[in-house]
Amino acid sequence: MNEEIKDEKALPVKIFTFNEAYIPPVYKFEKKGDYHFLSWGASNQYPVYVLELYNNYGSSLNRAIINKKSKLSAGFGLKPIMDERLRLWCEKNRISHLFKYLAKDFELYNGFCIEVRWSRDGQSFELGYIPLHTIRIGLKEEEEDPDYFWYSTDWSNIKKPEHEPEYIKKYDPTDRTGRQLLYYIEPNPAHTNLYPIPNYSTAINWIDLDYQISKFHVNQVRQGFSPSFILNFANGIPTQDEQNMFFREFQRNYKGADGAGKIMITYSDGGDSKPELIPIQLNNSDERFLMLQSQVVEQITMAHEFPISLISTEPGKLGSSSERKEMMAELQVYYTTQRQEQLEYALNSVLKDIGFTEPLRLKQYSDVDETGLLTDEGTIPAAEDLNVQEKAQAELKGSVGGVQGILSIQASVAQGITTIDSGSAILELIYGIPPVVARRMLGEPQPIQPTETINTTNTII
Repeated sequence: MNEEIKDEKALPVKIFTFNEAYIPPVYKFEKKGDYHFLSWGASNQYPVYVLELYNNYGSSLNRAIINKKSKLSAGFGLKPIMDERLRLWCEKNRISHLFKYLAKDFELYNGFCIEVRWSRDGQSFELGYIPLHTIRIGLKEEEEDPDYFWYSTDWSNIKKPEHEPEYIKKYDPTDRTGRQLLYYIEPNPAHTNLYPIPNYSTAINWIDLDYQISKFHVNQVRQGFSPSFILNFANGIPTQDEQNMFFREFQRNYKGADGAGKIMITYSDGGDSKPELIPIQLNNSDERFLMLQSQVVEQITMAHEFPISLISTEPGKLGSSSERKEMMAELQVYYTTQRQEQLEYALNSVLKDIGFTEPLRLKQYSDVDETGLLTDEGTIPAAEDLNVQEKAQAELKGSVGGVQGILSIQASVAQGITTIDSGSAILELIYGIPPVVARRMLGEPQPIQPTETINTTNTII
């Protein structure tokens, strides 16, 4: 930011200030008119800052990892639903798409919000998505007052009518009226009932640094990052208005690609009155920034707990197919499954309140057959699998119990036309056969059970 001192004679040089490093968010109790809420970070804008790091002013690596993780959590859609009433309800409320929105917020902020709109008779509700950055925790006047939240599309302009905060009650299945909010954050030792802390918060400085490095290289190409010369006038220091007028005229004539580089203009008293052009030796900043690049990648991927080879397109860093499968399997076990379970828990906990007993389950990457095609709604089986599925459905309608259909699927698997995974999914979808039983029917080898187990370890509780 340019700081100008309006004296009759200005300083001979201009002073610039630079952005400070990332500061963790602080929470304050705010009272603005009728709105009492807990602010989130400096100027109540921390979640917007996190969103901007993802959208505009951050690292492309950070964005790629967040996208990849959210797609692994919810991008494959829901597993088959047996309850026809629940399936139709999920289609009506676009629950597969809702999961995708929630998963993105979960990876951005480590929390998410679900809007619950109760029907007039209080027997059912519709679910919707509310971006987490639009929500602030409301403050209670009395301890016995109900918990609530404020919603605004722009917390920096809440005085404008279009951004005026709206009151939303906390989700309460015993109060089946109006609009409510299910607010979920992953527990953190620092606090359990305030705002979420992103999983990658320790790398935010590195995410910002990645963006600053990209700006450096853009400036180098466009006009030079630092001045190439100092142009000094030794015939006295003019007023600020005279300096600005001369600078505008000089810039008009020499700015652009044809006049690459920058010149710093200074003024001084005394000495020879002729202008002096002094070259500036560059400080090799570009080399230092290149050295930082590897550290940036390492720190961002470490904070995200995500292997770089799963998103890298650089030759030599992709890894073999088997290595990538091993990494995906490890990521699924130690990260993605836990995230999916939290998303599922939030939805299933509210679905129980209106009588649905079958839990919703998100597909894992391993549920997608390697020969299948991934779409927005989930997986489309390969052509061979579709033929087997259609044949089985037809035979189920034309035979007692569909025995011939089951036999045709077994034959297709035995001949290598259909995989065990696809065959098991078809048996579960059409005949309701549990996956464990279906896989055994299709010939999957079963582990040998030991006749006797000797416990040689101590159990510690």
